Amino acid sequence: MAAKQHFPEAPKHALWDLTFTRLAIAVQPQLNAFQQGLLRRFKAIGMACETNVRQTPRGLSTMLALVGQRGLICIVDVTLIDGMAVGRGPCAALDIRLLDACGDVAAEGLASESLGQLSPDNLAVCVLFSTEQLERAATAVYVASMAHFDLLKPSAPITGSAG
Repeated sequence: MAAKQHFPEAPKHALWDLTFTRLAIAVQPQLNAFQQGLLRRFKAIGMACETNVRQTPRGLSTMLALVGQRGLICIVDVTLIDGMAVGRGPCAALDIRLLDACGDVAAEGLASESLGQLSPDNLAVCVLFSTEQLERAATAVYVASMAHFDLLKPSAPITGSAG
């Protein structure tokens, strides 16, 4: 007797993958500008930074790794959340979190901006993220990382020999 085969269900929102891909392409210049602004801020205080863009279970993530003299300090996770991937339906949102060197969430909700319900028809008229929103988010990320990881701690003064 042959084993019964299981066929996956057809997606409820068949065009969603295409819509989300178009959205990701549309907001990529804004996210690149956001990332470059953060890179400049962190490099100005002597931090080395590495970036990586990849598809994650939550959506399309840009990871900005901050590296100090002793190795990885933290990661800024900027994710364009795919609502279908997280069970919310055909919607998208921007979420920015700060992760420690182990990948655990150190601060979340640094920026959460919903783009709401999206369809191929309203994607073209969708209001993307404003420059003001992203500048506030960049400042929040910078301040949170400075405070949480004590990145601006003054170094110990160099003492010379008494003569």
